[in-house]
Formats: sequence, structure tokens, C-alpha cells
Amino acid sequence: MKFTKLSQIADCLQVKAEERDITGFSFDSREVKKGDLFFALKGANFDAHGFLQEVASRGAVAAVVDAAYLGDSYGLCLLKVPDVTAALQKLAQTLQGLRKQRIVAVTGSVGKTTTKEFIATLLAQKYTVAKTPGNNNSQVGFPLAILNASGQEEFFVAEMAMSQAGHIRKLVEIAPPEVAVVTKIGHANIEYFTDGFEGIAAAKAEILSYPETKCAVLNRQVLAYRAFQQELPYPKKIFALDPEKGDYVLEEGWVIKEGDHYSSSFRLPFSATHLCEDFIAAAAVARVLGLSWEEIAAGAYHLKTFDKRFERIERDGFVIINDCYNASPESMEAALSNLPRPAMGGKTIAVFGEMVDLGSYAEQRHKDLAHFAADKIDHCLCYGKGCLPMLEIFNQKGKPAEFFRDLKRMKEMLFEISKPGDVILIKGSRSNKLWQLLEN
Repeated sequence: MKFTKLSQIADCLQVKAEERDITGFSFDSREVKKGDLFFALKGANFDAHGFLQEVASRGAVAAVVDAAYLGDSYGLCLLKVPDVTAALQKLAQTLQGLRKQRIVAVTGSVGKTTTKEFIATLLAQKYTVAKTPGNNNSQVGFPLAILNASGQEEFFVAEMAMSQAGHIRKLVEIAPPEVAVVTKIGHANIEYFTDGFEGIAAAKAEILSYPETKCAVLNRQVLAYRAFQQELPYPKKIFALDPEKGDYVLEEGWVIKEGDHYSSSFRLPFSATHLCEDFIAAAAVARVLGLSWEEIAAGAYHLKTFDKRFERIERDGFVIINDCYNASPESMEAALSNLPRPAMGGKTIAVFGEMVDLGSYAEQRHKDLAHFAADKIDHCLCYGKGCLPMLEIFNQKGKPAEFFRDLKRMKEMLFEISKPGDVILIKGSRSNKLWQLLEN
């Protein structure tokens, strides 16, 4: 089920509008298609009301705008509301409430997207499955994904993210989960939480706030935080890499221990520990939702790493690990710990972009990363001023390292020092746009 008529949307928002057909929804003027309804959002540094003319020229038929907007409609049917973001969320919540989909929701500081992708792949062995595309997991991306989804599938696997308390609770209200999944708690967004990791954990634990959720699938690590020590009106299933610490653990021989029972052996297209941990979470969800181990094993054959997330690329004799979608201290260490070995005579080169949103932790965490990386790499190229504290550490340890403010020059240097047989890790926060190093 989808909204296809502007009158349906107007009724939901309690405004009046002429009848028009709607074929899609967008809040990015660059992505508007013919027949779209556009949401004119406002942010600290932008106001999409200024793009209504462009939106109309691209074929949009209507726009949800602020009630105070007095400008030209450019032929669009304007739906004026007190809060455009709230209107977007209300539409998504109303629509999802009319659907019969079962929801699996995933959150955490690291591994959310990969875990979501793995869950969707495994569940597809038995059910029809939809998922939030890419990382549409925010207060606006998430509801937009729901509005654009067909809603016909049996399951919807939803990634939920936050940058402050209350964000995930709102997403849960939009799409209440049958199964709630939490990966690890880490430094991501710690700049915005004065109470540090406990604050992050409490915000993530909002995914457990729906009383009719049937099961929580939790990484063992999150139980260290108060928010996850609460009693729940439904069972918890714990997953872990440590054989002694979970209801679901991965053991030698590529088998999963489920309580006192063992699965058949799996063939996974990766061996990196953080990806294996994401797979255990996905397998636990699949078991909770009724899949056999044979169905899970069949699904495991189709797993793959997600775009720019520990993605292995072989090019001109190099092995490139493209992990540049985002970065935190935890994901940086995980990537370094799981790098393939270079060929005989080759070296390991790290291309680091600064880690953002660390607040007062930033300088020390970049230094900690340099200490951790120094024993695992042979050469480091750094981008972004946050990386400057790392150079002193690398110099102390006798490892060559250079700092760059320009990606073009960094790219030139990278391929000057690289040779066939080398392994290159490219990783940094999304704002660094390090993927441009691999573009022609």
C-alpha cells in the first residue's frame, strides 16, 4: 500500500488540496522525479523552500511547505503545515500503520547497515523482504524510505540511527518492531552526549520502547550499560564472538552454537571478525523468526559486504579495502585488525580521514588510533586536521606518515608510493569523502 493521491495526504495532514496523482516522495531537489511530492525542509544551513522553482521544473506536482511560506507556488500544489519534518513523519507513521508488514529494527554505533543487509538477505530465503535503502536511517531519511516503499512485503528490515536522545523513539513510533537488534555501543556521536557512553546507550535503548516487541537481539557488549540491564516484557537473545558469552556464538569450523545445539557449517564470503559478528546477529534474528539452519546456510552463500564498508577491490595488483563510508575509533580498530596480508615484499598503507563528532575525545582518540595502527601498517597518509595528532606518534615509532589538506595531492602520493602486492586501507568519516580517491 502507498499514498497515490494528494487528497489522501491532505486528509492525513488535515489540510486542503486539489486532487493530483502522486508517484513518489523526495526532500532533495536534485533527486525529484516527475509526479513527486516534495518536502521543503529547513535546517541550520539550508532552506529547501528556495528550491521550489527547480522542483517544479523537474516535474514535481506538489510540495509540503511551512505555514509561514508566502512565496510563489511555481505551479505546485502547496500543502502548508506547521512543521514539515513532523508532517513527513506523520505520513510515514500513518502509512506504516495501515500495512501488515512485520518489522525488524536495527540500531547501534557500528555495524548497523551491514547487519541490516545481512538480516534482509537471510530472511529472503523464506519471506518477501523490504529494507531501508542505503543508510536511510535518520529522522527524515527513514520516513521517506517508508513512503517510497511498496509495503507489500512480509518483512521490513529497518535501520534506525540517532544524534540525540528521542530520535530512535520517534522512529519506533513510526515503525514499531517485532524484533529489535542492537549492535555495539561506541564513540559515534559522543560529542552530543554530556553523559558519554551511558547517554549513547540510553538513546540506543529507545529501540526497546515498544511494549509489543517480541524479542531483543543484543550484542553482549551492550549489557555493560545501565539502559540494557533493565527487565523487558519480552525475551533477550545475546550474540557474541566469545563462545562463553552468548545465546548465539560463532565457533571454529564456521558453526554457530545456539544454546546447547550447533548449526551446520557455513560458507561465509569473509573472515573479518566484525563482519562475522554482524552475521551472528543476522542468524539469531533469522532463528527467532523461524528459519531453519539449512535456510540460513543457503542465505549465507549470498552475503556480501556493503558499498564502502570493508569492500575488497583488486586493481592493478593492489588489494584495496574501501571502508570509507564512515569511521569511529571502534570501526577503525576493527578494520586494521582484519586487513589481509600484503604479498611477499609488499606493504600495508593506511589512508585515514579524520574521525568527526568526537568532541573533547577527538585528540586522544586519534592518538590512540595512531598507537594501535603503528604495529599494523607500514605507511600512513592522513587527511583532515583531526589527524594531525597522529603524525607525532607515527614519527616516534619510525613509521612514515604525511598529512594532506587536498585530496587530489593525496591521491597522487598514494599511487606514487604504492606498488603491486600492497594492501591499501581507505577509511575515515563520511565528511572526508575519501571515496573520491578511487574515482577516475
